Amino acid sequence: MAVIKVPPPPVDRNVFFQVAGYFAEIMKGMRLTLGIFFRQLLRMEKTNTLEWPEQPADYGDRFKGKHFLTLRDDGKIRCTACFLCATACPADCIHIEASEHSDSRIEKFPVRFEIDILRCVFCGMCEEACPVDAIRLGPEYAMAGLAGDKWVYTKDYLAQRQELVGGVESIKAESAKHIDTGADKRRSYLRHGVH
Repeated sequence: MAVIKVPPPPVDRNVFFQVAGYFAEIMKGMRLTLGIFFRQLLRMEKTNTLEWPEQPADYGDRFKGKHFLTLRDDGKIRCTACFLCATACPADCIHIEASEHSDSRIEKFPVRFEIDILRCVFCGMCEEACPVDAIRLGPEYAMAGLAGDKWVYTKDYLAQRQELVGGVESIKAESAKHIDTGADKRRSYLRHGVH
């Protein structure tokens, strides 16, 4: 085994100038920060602070928030348990158990549909993969909580939670299998608002 001797690094005689340069840059940043602080403190400049939850945040139309399941015309969940959303999910947070449906026109339905929201990355892949418009990401953004069971959204919670005011109906026809890409149908109308 050969030993390679490496010469020591050269001594930089301009250490004073380097330290002074760092100190000068820190002072520039502090001057900017303190300037904004005092202008807002003395009400010379309006603050951009949002007083949440008294002032709700305003997000764009394409915001991907809390998940929800849409309903068929008869009030049942639209999901056919095809597992496409669970397959497309990069975080592997969707868990579905399927069973045969009593209606012969509907092949399957989910007995259990759960989303582990702590694993979810809110990418919207489940929404795009669903051929029957059963799962969507809505405009709700407040998801604070402490209990461990609160972070696993069940089928009933996803379809009938209080914020949805009685559930969400899909904009697709029952017989439709693919999303209509017409410009007039790109926005989804919910009972609790537009997203």
